[in-house]
Amino acid sequence: MPGRSLRDRGLSTDDMRVLFTCVSGQSHFYNTAPLAFAARALGHDVAYSSALELAPIVEAAGLPLLPAGPGRLRLRAAMTRSASIAGELDLEDWSRSAALFGWVAPTLRWRALSEVAQRFRPHAIVSEPLELAGPLVALRLGIPHFTLSIGPYYADTMSQLWAQAAPLYREHAGVDITRGQALGCYIDVVPPELQTREGLKLADRIPAGCRLYHGEAGQAPGGEAERGPRPLALMTFGTVSNKALSGLWESAVRLSRRGMDVLMTTGPNGWFDFSTVRGAESAPGDGAIRAVDYAPLDRELPRSAVVIHHGGSNTMRAAIGAEVPSLVIPQEAEQHRNARWAAEHGLGLLLRPEAAEPSAVEGAVARLLADPAFAERLGAARAAFGAMPSAEAAVEEMARRCETAPYQKRI
Repeated sequence: MPGRSLRDRGLSTDDMRVLFTCVSGQSHFYNTAPLAFAARALGHDVAYSSALELAPIVEAAGLPLLPAGPGRLRLRAAMTRSASIAGELDLEDWSRSAALFGWVAPTLRWRALSEVAQRFRPHAIVSEPLELAGPLVALRLGIPHFTLSIGPYYADTMSQLWAQAAPLYREHAGVDITRGQALGCYIDVVPPELQTREGLKLADRIPAGCRLYHGEAGQAPGGEAERGPRPLALMTFGTVSNKALSGLWESAVRLSRRGMDVLMTTGPNGWFDFSTVRGAESAPGDGAIRAVDYAPLDRELPRSAVVIHHGGSNTMRAAIGAEVPSLVIPQEAEQHRNARWAAEHGLGLLLRPEAAEPSAVEGAVARLLADPAFAERLGAARAAFGAMPSAEAAVEEMARRCETAPYQKRI
């Protein structure tokens, strides 16, 4: 029924079906789950769609997964076969990631996701910025689409993604499709005080103060973690980049000699076997070093004095929430942008991987602990995040927009 609004077709704000789509990766789900939880809490029917391999993570959070598209191994194989994204790239060269997320993944995924959408019949599709099959399916089926941010808005990232995705969109959704139409309404999780200039220029934006999620093992909100007798340095490189920890053992030893405890998380799949390091569980200095496969950020950050990490969006925002200064050693994707953003706002320091020698890490940590300006700026940043409208308010605004959105079925 072209031209009829969703309200005309009987939708009320109490019975939306919302389909969330994300890249197949644990951290990608963690970044987007809080808005899904808010929608579920308001009584809406919520489902996720990603590769089947993400099912244990999604279902552990109490949400259903409607599988569609390839997992990471198939995507990696597709990348290997593509001459356009082969070879070594500089840390700040995002062309490989842009090709993967803008072209390879949506090309292999959009048809399967279309079938999922036609079965689930959502009133709205919510996609993270790196998941570009969702917007294409929404455009083709005439479904309102929202892009849920996972951090600051980087115009160069979005431009590179769109340059890769545009041919696919123009082939299957019309030659006049624009990047703005693909983006849809932008759900912004970053407060204006910390958003980029380009992000503030987005005309169609819904602010959303989303509480972070770190997995089912995380402690219940409100639990106050106690700090130990020695300051704790948390070293965590997320669920993908943790191989970098293998080069930080000597840095951990140096911090231990300064009287700090060090907790290193090797990742859910154990990227590095610290049992091969002599004395890995001993105390080479006044502090102790421990290596574990996983430690929820909401449990460990409140007792940490500093966090050394890769610059992932979830980790960066969690550090701000706990008012813990960051030493960011970016590895890939958007991480170097997040590192620069954190440094520019005085929330931490940036070390490029090639400069992250033990003495440099030790010196940066000492500076973060000694300079009270970091604590002041982190407190202000946390207050800015806390002042944002709630995730529930954002969902209610989504529902209002869906009620009146024109339904233009394209296929």
